[in-house]
Amino acid sequence: MTLREPRHLVWDDRLPETDKETIETLNQCLDRLNGLRAAEINVAGRFARSKIAWKLATWQHALLHRVVALIDGIAVSWNNRCTLSAMLSARAFMETVAVLFDMEAQVRRLLADQDLGGLDAVAQRGTFATRDPVLLEGFPDAKASNVLTLIDKVDKAIGPFQKHYDSLSERCHPNALGHHFMFATLDRSDGSIRYCDEREPAHNGDMIVAALMVLPLVENLSARLDILIGEVSDLHHRVAPVGGPSAGDADVI
Repeated sequence: MTLREPRHLVWDDRLPETDKETIETLNQCLDRLNGLRAAEINVAGRFARSKIAWKLATWQHALLHRVVALIDGIAVSWNNRCTLSAMLSARAFMETVAVLFDMEAQVRRLLADQDLGGLDAVAQRGTFATRDPVLLEGFPDAKASNVLTLIDKVDKAIGPFQKHYDSLSERCHPNALGHHFMFATLDRSDGSIRYCDEREPAHNGDMIVAALMVLPLVENLSARLDILIGEVSDLHHRVAPVGGPSAGDADVI
């Protein structure tokens, strides 16, 4: 299976000249993340030794694919001046980063406690998390965490995250900032309202770029998760050895 290459963000006059380097850095980060995505995860090597490690890795890479897809969507919308669509994807990107951030924290904590049952439960719940009430009737343990709780955790750990998420949400919701102040301008001289494609392109561009500034964090989280998942495999194999290969790196393709 061949994965499509994500599109790059293009700098234009909606952003200051100083953001050219920032856009280039974000595109380079995107390329590296794209290269990290697994096209296939086999039951081999460390994953043959630990089904829990396999579960965690499959969840991790599903989130990584989501991140790349969202940045690709932001780029397509931004480059075609569909700013509101870019903002919607940027907010979803921030939510996905919060899930990855919480995943890494939970795996790290449970691994330190050598809690294999907890690690298995986290992987299971994360992979099949849902808010669908019908599905939750049969699988109540799969209830997804409130994303605002996860956003708050990131905010407390690395600084101003929630405030920017809230600002994007105001643009993304059909509130005043998402309709009237996005597309309309009042002419006080005659009381008329005039509409445009977007009212504040420079401000909107700043909001999108600010949301993307945590993209390098995804790289760090992914690298740390790779190490932690390898340690989960070692622990699981040590506590409950299984047959099959005891080492190998040909498990993620």
